[in-house]
Amino acid sequence: MNRFFFRHYCIALLFLGFGIAAFSARPAAEHPFPMTPGTYWTYHGTVRWTSDTNRASETKLTWRMEIRRFIQHGNISAAVISGFPSDLNWSDGHPEPSDSLLVESGSKFYFISGERTREALQRLEQSSDGLDGLFSDDDLILVWPLSQGQKYCDADGMARPDHFYCWVVSSFRRNWSSGVVGVEHGNHDEFVLEYWTNPDNVQFAFVPGVGITKYAYHHHGTVADTELQLVEFHLFLGDHK
Repeated sequence: MNRFFFRHYCIALLFLGFGIAAFSARPAAEHPFPMTPGTYWTYHGTVRWTSDTNRASETKLTWRMEIRRFIQHGNISAAVISGFPSDLNWSDGHPEPSDSLLVESGSKFYFISGERTREALQRLEQSSDGLDGLFSDDDLILVWPLSQGQKYCDADGMARPDHFYCWVVSSFRRNWSSGVVGVEHGNHDEFVLEYWTNPDNVQFAFVPGVGITKYAYHHHGTVADTELQLVEFHLFLGDHK
């Protein structure tokens, strides 16, 4: 191979290498909430709760959320999540992690938990089920893409003059820099979402490609508080199957 062809061959390999690196870095950024089974998040946090003697108690804890399964039903995707942060709400800090569902339909993500989870999972597993009524705007937890000031919820909430009973993107910053194990160094977009009702409120920080980086629940009467901070993120790079 003469020098001319060798030099151009090396240049071609260099550009190919950059192309492969760019492609491999893309998937997590393209999908806002990782849904690959085996992906998990580890949080440190605090739960405050009211004991039987009506005294406020506090528990420090480490909490793990994990994607256990992925289901494709036509153009609808769903992930079975073990240990969503809301499992800790109204607990003493030691609840058993439960299964819930994150359902993606178009640009919208719906969260289904509690007694509805089993039936919803069974329906998603039936390819012949049209999934009518499986979820509603009341189940919305994320609408992509996000923007500051964005508001989404059911029709009743959207009609309210205030921001109660709706998810609201309360703030946004471009320079979230992670000290989280498993998240590459550099600046990331971070959105803060809030949901307020008369008795309580939920707030979580969301980084596309990483997921929930902070979570907080506060009850406005009897003490029931949950506060979590992401410390480790492990993205499983296998396929959905």
